[in-house]
Amino acid sequence: MKHHEAKKKLKYALANQKTISIPKLEELLKSMNISLKEDDNREVEFLKSEMKKLRKYNKRLKRAQEVKRVGS
Repeated sequence: MKHHEAKKKLKYALANQKTISIPKLEELLKSMNISLKEDDNREVEFLKSEMKKLRKYNKRLKRAQEVKRVGS
């Protein structure tokens, strides 16, 4: 689940005073990168994985630009 989807569902549940099961709440919080534990290691791991994704995305963009330049 994406961050904005989780935020939307949680906001809806809170605004309409809906009941949320514990597993569902944990999933929403995890998707929003909110931890109830005092473990900072989880945030570091999340940020590292996000950086890795961004590096891969950047490489794909550069390759696409090179292919476009060569093709022109």
